[in-house]
Amino acid sequence: MLVLWLVPQLVIAGITEAFHFPGNFAFYYQEFPLLLKSTSTALVALLIGIAFYLSTAMVGVVWRVTSWLPDNINDGRIDNVYWVLSLVAVLNFGYYLVCAWLYKYQDVEDVVDDDDDGFRSNE
Repeated sequence: MLVLWLVPQLVIAGITEAFHFPGNFAFYYQEFPLLLKSTSTALVALLIGIAFYLSTAMVGVVWRVTSWLPDNINDGRIDNVYWVLSLVAVLNFGYYLVCAWLYKYQDVEDVVDDDDDGFRSNE
């Protein structure tokens, strides 16, 4: 099996990160208290570092507990590792949906538009 089979997945992961990080920075910067705004950008880097450590730990657990990642990868079951990662991603997405549903924005005010037609005039 060629390593080039991983190129589409890595390209998609890069594109998702390119769209994810600016929104993540903006969200933290908007929702943190005024005195912690500069800390919010550092928190993004901290969470990325923690995620890298957790992914390394997960691979280590899979390597120790199963025989899916032997020294010769051609004898292993890398497909099962990807299934486990897919399951973790689905669980993470479910957790995200619950958190997004329960989250209340801090700096959002109710905006009422008195205009009947929905258009704003510059008067």
